[in-house]
Amino acid sequence: MNAAQMDPAEFREKQKADWNIAAKGWRKWSDTIDAGAHVVSERLVELAEVKPGNTVLDVACGYGEPSLTAAQVAGPDGKVVATDQAGEMLAYGRERAAARGLDNVEFVEAGAAALDYGEGTFDAAVSRWGIIFEPEPEQIAGQIRGFLKPGAKFAISSWGAPDTAPMIAVPMQTALGILELPPPPPGSPGPLARPTPEAISALLEGGGLSDVKAEDLTTSFSWDSPEDFMVYCREIIAPLTALVAQYPDKADAVWDGIAKAAGEYADGDGRVTLENQVLVAVGTA
Repeated sequence: MNAAQMDPAEFREKQKADWNIAAKGWRKWSDTIDAGAHVVSERLVELAEVKPGNTVLDVACGYGEPSLTAAQVAGPDGKVVATDQAGEMLAYGRERAAARGLDNVEFVEAGAAALDYGEGTFDAAVSRWGIIFEPEPEQIAGQIRGFLKPGAKFAISSWGAPDTAPMIAVPMQTALGILELPPPPPGSPGPLARPTPEAISALLEGGGLSDVKAEDLTTSFSWDSPEDFMVYCREIIAPLTALVAQYPDKADAVWDGIAKAAGEYADGDGRVTLENQVLVAVGTA
């Protein structure tokens, strides 16, 4: 069921449950995720112009990124408020912060729509593949803009078009094919919600941010085998796992199909490496 078939509150509750289930997988695969995604966190923090002593908001931080990256830049005189609706994801984020000796991160269990801060509370805001899962993203962007000081930056990310983001497109398109389902309508909440510079820019512009700029990055992720890639997808991609769970009689076929599709990218040793386009955008409050 997509966002168009349920009200936003119901949609968010379903996502909260899905991501709480996925938290175990994020613990297991965090090294793989960090190896490929750290460049996105670093660029978002740069675009948001985070400086030592700043107070930063991270929207839908999941297991704590780019919160921890921002906290390192903000330093002991700064603070990061890391928010997410999935308590299990936040619990792992707290562990990660403690392991790195970062005591300037406050983890807040709250969805983006429930955030309530005064005008001018934050010096910067970031969201790595977070706000794109919102059923009302422009409205949320406008809400976040109100929490920022005048001139502060809000930086976000999305995946590129399916043919440039195989890590997302291969499992999703394989699953849809086997389940004989159409692709979600353009703009549907999820990892491919804003697959062009124009689309991701429109999200921020729709929230009233100005001087919006978009650019693309390339990220590379690797797994030891096609089977590892399949397990990774099954354990961390919450929307995919939730979709497949609705069709238990076809679940094995879907997961086997994803492993087979990943095999097309394997090298001579069986290792799968996927390069992906990531879009980032920044706007000014």
